[in-house]
Amino acid sequence: MLNSKFFYFVLNYFLSNSFHKQITKLVKNEKKLVIFDVGCYRGSFTKSMLDLIGNRKYKIYLFDINKKVKKYISYLLRLKNIYYNEVALSNKNGKANYNYNKFFEAAGSSLSSLVKNEAMWNFTRKLVLLSRKEFVTYKVHTITLDSFVKKNKIKSIDLLKIDIEGSEHLMLQGARKTLKKNKIKSILIEIADKKNIYEKKERKVLNFLKKYNFNLLKKNIYFSPSFLSNHMAGDYQLINNNYFTKNLQK
Repeated sequence: MLNSKFFYFVLNYFLSNSFHKQITKLVKNEKKLVIFDVGCYRGSFTKSMLDLIGNRKYKIYLFDINKKVKKYISYLLRLKNIYYNEVALSNKNGKANYNYNKFFEAAGSSLSSLVKNEAMWNFTRKLVLLSRKEFVTYKVHTITLDSFVKKNKIKSIDLLKIDIEGSEHLMLQGARKTLKKNKIKSILIEIADKKNIYEKKERKVLNFLKKYNFNLLKKNIYFSPSFLSNHMAGDYQLINNNYFTKNLQK
């Protein structure tokens, strides 16, 4: 588990101070926390949250469809109340194509998604002189967040973290009922895409969440390295106004 100093460095890097304050309030006020880590990959975000939670009761649900993830997070799965789900949260229940770069494993999570980014794949192929055999597409199981919440009888989600490389809009579409019922209290979401469509995608996601009473606290925009200069990304911290104004008053 991360030590406190390193944890706060991570927290301040990924989360704004205002978001940190709200999450701290949430942790203090909730007897039992429920966290969704969607696109958990190596579990670094969950590790950070465990340090913040301390001795409080919790349930953390991790989601990923990279076949190597279960091995990466084996240290987390030995803990109580950590539940790993090898399924994609999307806009429908069933199956979908998962596009995976099996060669570039170091950046595998950022090159793999339900949404195929042809520009990134083509660039990577040229960069490392790969053949198309290194890029595979296979079927994975999908479920909506609404269905998962209902099936597992989850009353509310305290923090929903989303990092799924371009398919976040699909996941949010499958969470409409849960959002409408104000069952999600806070969201941390990464949005990434090509420069020429990044802002449009950003507005689409934020406008969608605004309909469900979510307020944007802060966004942290960062650029890809120069050799990936056609791409942008950003972390967005949002809170449900209905919950935080009514339940977490100073």
